[in-house]
Amino acid sequence: MIRLRAFAIAAAVALSTASLAGCASGNSSGSSSSAEDGRGPITFASGKDFTKEMGTLLDKWNAAHPAEKVTLLELAASPDDQRTAFVQNFQAKSSAYDVLWSDVVWTSEFASHGWLEELDPTVFASSDIMPAAVKSATYDGKTWGAPFMTNAGLLFYRSDLVKTPPTTWADLFKSCEGRPSGMDCYAGQFAQYEGLTVNAAEAINDAGGAFLAADGKTVTVDTPEARAGLSVLADAFKNGMINKEAITYKEEESRRAFVEGRLMYLRNWPYVYTSASATDSAIKGKFGIAPLPGVSGPGVSSLGGIDLVVSKFSRYKATAKDFLAFMQSEETQKFVVSAMNQASVRTALYDDPDLIKVSPYLPELKKSLLNANPRPVTPNYNAVSLAIQKNVYPALQGSVTVDQAITQMAADLANAVG
Repeated sequence: MIRLRAFAIAAAVALSTASLAGCASGNSSGSSSSAEDGRGPITFASGKDFTKEMGTLLDKWNAAHPAEKVTLLELAASPDDQRTAFVQNFQAKSSAYDVLWSDVVWTSEFASHGWLEELDPTVFASSDIMPAAVKSATYDGKTWGAPFMTNAGLLFYRSDLVKTPPTTWADLFKSCEGRPSGMDCYAGQFAQYEGLTVNAAEAINDAGGAFLAADGKTVTVDTPEARAGLSVLADAFKNGMINKEAITYKEEESRRAFVEGRLMYLRNWPYVYTSASATDSAIKGKFGIAPLPGVSGPGVSSLGGIDLVVSKFSRYKATAKDFLAFMQSEETQKFVVSAMNQASVRTALYDDPDLIKVSPYLPELKKSLLNANPRPVTPNYNAVSLAIQKNVYPALQGSVTVDQAITQMAADLANAVG
């Protein structure tokens, strides 16, 4: 799975106890902790907190809710291991986890099995929340998650070599014709893992193609549009605009190539900004950020991020929902940006001048997020992603044609959703 990369920043936005208490509804002071009314201490099972700041948020909540304290349970760093722990807990109908940290591609899977508590969309999916993030938390027309962090891909470029960032693939590749000797043109994440699904989805979605219909079951990839999108990447590998070494790149390999000055353009997540700006970066002060390129204009990013979900088996669902509201509140979301260096789910914060000082890429990230697409929303996401990777990878290697890859992908996707 694509995970949010976290690099803690010193600045933090102070959260007042009064503001936090106001995020909870009803009897949020913790005066009652009986299982019957759904209030009491809860456990938040999350992925590894690389930011080291989650405890600060929970301390604020706990100070305002002494009878409804939240305990953080950090699971393994590996997303696959996290998902396994969550599934085992759900299958056992255990109340050990009340609130869970769900990668955006897991929410529909968990909801389809009846493992999640349905949430009120007027509270957790309001117009203040990024539309693509809301879509990631929606399954079968209902809201099952509270978007907490979001993410979208960006185009990092050498501003000392490129006067105006390209908006189309054609312009990007043309600008590379005069690049310095020994410098590669473009790279993304093309190893056979989840990152390949992300990059392929961006190219195919931008060209007007899609893997599945909105029902998450009907295969729609066998189209000229999907072939055209995949051809952009396959042709770039064939003609050298993407170096063949990039077939091994994940996030970190591609980041290093750019930060070390070996790439003119990079598709990656916003976390690259931190290392590219570091004192030991070969490109400090020599790079810019823009939305991804597309066929005829700015492209479509795949959505990353985290939804917070409430277990159907929790004994304290009222407290859990209040905690979700707190985590989505404006003050908490400011902290997510300023102290955790993550992307907020609240659209308005991308125009906040104080936050832009901390994270100058926010205006460009906003453009990317507003045009982002969730990866296929389906209960069978893991199988779907594997089917995509399995067929895109040989097409980029040149061992099969794009037409063959798409035809076989359609058959494999039919098996995956079946």
